[in-house]
Amino acid sequence: MSHSVEDFYKKAEALHNKAIALHRERYKTQGSYDRIACQALLDDVRALAFDLQHGLIDLDIDFGKQAVVDISENKNT
Repeated sequence: MSHSVEDFYKKAEALHNKAIALHRERYKTQGSYDRIACQALLDDVRALAFDLQHGLIDLDIDFGKQAVVDISENKNT
């Protein structure tokens, strides 16, 4: 399944946020850190990076032509 460019951007943003969280966790106090939390964040960063590298992107998605949804109560009028 392919994703839009916006989905790609959101994944890159999530990767960036996870990397910052990893850095903050690793260096929050000198000499002590939560090794398990750091490993979990590192695993997340690697998984997102893999998905960004190998995921398919559909460049033909046109956001200007999204389907219109009828939200009126009476659909017979």
